[in-house]
Amino acid sequence: MNIFRTYLLLFFFSLSVYASETIKVFILHSYSQEYPWTKSQHSAFINTLNSSKIQFEFYTEYLDTKRMDLNANYTNNFLNYINNKYNTSTINLIYATDDDALNFINKNYKNLFANGQKTPVFFSGINNLNMNKILPKDTFVGVYEVKEVKQNIELIKQFSPQTRDIYFVGDSSQTYDAIEKAIQKEEKNYKNITFHYINDDSILNIQSQLPNKPKSFIILTTIGHLKDSKNNTLLVQDSIKKIKENRNLILMTMEDSYMKKGVIGGYMTKGSAQGEKAAALVLQYLKTNSLTNVHSRLKSPNVYIFNSKEISDARVILSEYISRDAEIVGNDQNFIDKNKSLLLNIAAVLIAILLFTITLLYVFFKKAQSSQIKIVHNQELETLKQKLNAKDEFINKIISLGDIGYWRLDMQNNQLFLSPSLSDTLSIDSGIYKNDLDVLSYFVHENDKELYEKNLQEVKENQKSLTFEHKMVTSEKKLFNVKHLIYTQYIAHKPVLIFGIIKFEK
Repeated sequence: MNIFRTYLLLFFFSLSVYASETIKVFILHSYSQEYPWTKSQHSAFINTLNSSKIQFEFYTEYLDTKRMDLNANYTNNFLNYINNKYNTSTINLIYATDDDALNFINKNYKNLFANGQKTPVFFSGINNLNMNKILPKDTFVGVYEVKEVKQNIELIKQFSPQTRDIYFVGDSSQTYDAIEKAIQKEEKNYKNITFHYINDDSILNIQSQLPNKPKSFIILTTIGHLKDSKNNTLLVQDSIKKIKENRNLILMTMEDSYMKKGVIGGYMTKGSAQGEKAAALVLQYLKTNSLTNVHSRLKSPNVYIFNSKEISDARVILSEYISRDAEIVGNDQNFIDKNKSLLLNIAAVLIAILLFTITLLYVFFKKAQSSQIKIVHNQELETLKQKLNAKDEFINKIISLGDIGYWRLDMQNNQLFLSPSLSDTLSIDSGIYKNDLDVLSYFVHENDKELYEKNLQEVKENQKSLTFEHKMVTSEKKLFNVKHLIYTQYIAHKPVLIFGIIKFEK
């Protein structure tokens, strides 16, 4: 009986010790840390694990196979690098994202970390479903990424029933090959539609094969491996921008990391969902420290995602049935955008109050000068000045809620006031431009200076407000598109104050 109690105590003691230990997770990504798909999986995986009560420690490496060829030499060098770096670490589990990383782990599993331990491997973003038959299920478990083309074809049929050609664009990677094979299986179900496959690692070759027929539908498969004429791997947004130079195209995507400007959306895989599901499998495993009842997810957690602005620009109509369960981006406005009209009205009222206060101040000055009354009204004058400063401060607080700057030029006293939000956005050094009334014109783009000066002069001369668009450049050469409202306050038929509100467009 005493022996039994001893064993029981030791058992529970070992459980409590293990529970208090930090779980060390080695993460290997196929692509770079800046690749959107990789970032979304990584962040979701870590955030999900960290939300549990278990303590985790993460070690992350990147094969970067969008830029590097995973040949035998690179593989051996990388394997040696990992073993040298982590030879003193006890890795409790491994997480791999996308096919290249999983293949690397699988092929080199026995040589990893050189510690002889059987370390469970979790994964996500895997396109090759055959891996489910190859991988030993007592060691490997994860989430597969299935590009479901059927839903996207049905979308195109809703958008344009007369469409008879659909183009699938991708790079020449192994991932693309796996996706194309999956798409080809659907061709037999669409006898009236011709599937065209355009794949290459050169963006120029891709562009040369794109259709020129108006309203041609393009479905992006995987394009992270595309290169420019100098063999440099392009950023996803740059590849999409190049493809979108052909104005006849309507771009759809099967991956959420390609939801960039110019893409309307589609039914797609979602990186964050992949990472979350993989983390959920890890937590399930840690309950028993066994993979016996932990199974891979063959059903990809895909979703409909659309950009409302791009949908509108493409002049296609999204059915209410689809949009009801879809994620809609592009109309996810911030506080300023949602309440732009209200805030502009508030700003207008505040400016009117400010103008009224300034007018009273000006009249008071005139009366004080003509009556030679200076000392008696010093306290009232100081009160008015404080109110004026308070209005400036209040307006600036309202404006600082969004990407808006405010300025005021007092032409009587040659004083220019810039709101902190405006100075910060344009990186204006007050020490360099102190008392410089023309400072704003220095930050107007060279091509728009004439327009800016012309509108400023017109407002001065005609006592009216003007709203116009132009570009501004910060001291760090960052370019902004802006909307500029200029208004002049006249007193005694003379321009006394000029007000400006600048909205920086994202």
